[in-house]
Amino acid sequence: MRMVRLAFTPRFVVYTLSILITAALLLTVLAYPPAFGLAAAPLAMFAGLTFLGTHDLIQTRHSVLRNYPISAHLRFLLEEIRPAMRQYFFEGEKDGAPFSRDKRAVVYQRAKMVLDKRPFGTQYDVYAEGFEWVRHSMMPRPLATSPFRVKVGGPDCPVKPGNDTGKVNLVEKCTGLERVPMRNAL
Repeated sequence: MRMVRLAFTPRFVVYTLSILITAALLLTVLAYPPAFGLAAAPLAMFAGLTFLGTHDLIQTRHSVLRNYPISAHLRFLLEEIRPAMRQYFFEGEKDGAPFSRDKRAVVYQRAKMVLDKRPFGTQYDVYAEGFEWVRHSMMPRPLATSPFRVKVGGPDCPVKPGNDTGKVNLVEKCTGLERVPMRNAL
């Protein structure tokens, strides 16, 4: 009774079913010979699976095959196609190591001497926290009328009093003032 229960455990159920289906198809063909044409392909397939399962049980090189006859081949098949599945179905365009799919695609396009530019937008999340970018404006602000210069000088500044400089360079020229208060003063 223990052997019958063992045959229907999840480990051996595929092997057991292939044996039972092979036996049923063989009995059908022997009992009703005109059904051979219809049952030939399934009989060959299940007989092959039965032979494969028997070989898996007898071999001594792979314990996984011995413990899970026939079913372990599915595991090996999935291990074989895992990189392709991950690359095409689970990995994003910007993921991947050491190079993202986008960067690999550009390299492939350049190697084939085809257009390697991708216009009209981006696939990056430009609204994500911390993403810095310059946005185009359909209605730009009018040009500033006041000059973009400011007078500098004083006792703590090495620049001669009364000089004027651009607002961008102001922080670098005056070393005696803190950058943040100075930037706020502008």
